[in-house]
Amino acid sequence: MTSNESTLPVFKGSPRSAVSPPLQRARELGIRQVLDADGGLAGDLPDPDLPKETLQKIYRTMVEVSAIDARGWKLQRSGRIDFWIPSRGQEASHVASTIAMDTSDWIFMASREPGSMLARGASMLQLFAQFFGRADEPMKGRRLPLLLGDRRLNIVPCMTIVGAYIPHAAGAAWAAKLKGDDTRFIVYFGDGATSRGEFHSAMNFAGIHKPPIVFFCQNNGWAVSTPNDRQTAVDTFAEKGNAYKVRNLRVDGNDPLAIYSVTRKARDEAREHGPTLIEAVTYRLGPHTSSDNPDLYRTSNEADEWRRWDPIPRFRRYLENRGFWSASDEQQLLEQCEKQIDEAVHAAEAMRQTEPGEMFDDVFETPTTLLQDQRKQLVAELGEER
Repeated sequence: MTSNESTLPVFKGSPRSAVSPPLQRARELGIRQVLDADGGLAGDLPDPDLPKETLQKIYRTMVEVSAIDARGWKLQRSGRIDFWIPSRGQEASHVASTIAMDTSDWIFMASREPGSMLARGASMLQLFAQFFGRADEPMKGRRLPLLLGDRRLNIVPCMTIVGAYIPHAAGAAWAAKLKGDDTRFIVYFGDGATSRGEFHSAMNFAGIHKPPIVFFCQNNGWAVSTPNDRQTAVDTFAEKGNAYKVRNLRVDGNDPLAIYSVTRKARDEAREHGPTLIEAVTYRLGPHTSSDNPDLYRTSNEADEWRRWDPIPRFRRYLENRGFWSASDEQQLLEQCEKQIDEAVHAAEAMRQTEPGEMFDDVFETPTTLLQDQRKQLVAELGEER
């Protein structure tokens, strides 16, 4: 054995056998749909017959999210961005539901909703400035990439603690109800968050006080490496609402029309009926984050089966069938995305980086003596290291 050879065994994981997409049995499983896998009208829900402009906005935003995801992954792998949280495969669930809400409504984010920012008017530059941690973005470069938010857009960023913000969203919705405000709320979280106590506290609160909120669970099949059947004994995540008398339903998370329909209905009925828990059945086609290797816990053919339900080509076929999209439209959109992303990356990298000492700013209106001392100590220690 040479000095370069290792005696440690190579860990190859223990991938679970592939599970077929439940969307194939949507009617049997109570998953609401408008579109079939090929973009045809074959679901149990009627076509909401949205205006052409709204349909194109949904599609354009989904494509932009996919393009951002592809570029962000490359930037992280090349060391230009520290971390990445992919959203490939889940574009429809958050884009269509965001557009179903009014712009005056508040959004509480999870970590795979860049399309919510785009749909509300955020620029590519603003997003990439956040990814690069630059000082001039709304959160001053202090958060991990993809933990997005902007008070100007009524979007609250999530916490890194899974599901910890769900009670905050329910409380904010209750405050609006107490004030007689017509504002509604939507809060995004993954299936793994439903195993946390904060989710159940929020649901119990919502069942009692009936705040105008949509609890939107993006069930992508995996809580990092834990599959659905290893984290809960119930058949669906939606039915968890039954324990708290919160209305609930399941929907095809890769069907933008179904997502829009059920979210809009839940939003419009919130004043009378209060909260709704929506379980959007979708799939994460890529890794959980840039620190993950999904080959250790799932087989590649499972993801391949889900690609038939990929929301982007599926929705494009629907638009083409209606005469609302063409090959030239597609080419123009892809070229526009690449150009905007190129410009955003170039501009964001040139922006000022946040200095370490700035993390102590904005903690209190008037900094405490302790914070001032900690800042001085940090700056001094970093100065010595440099």
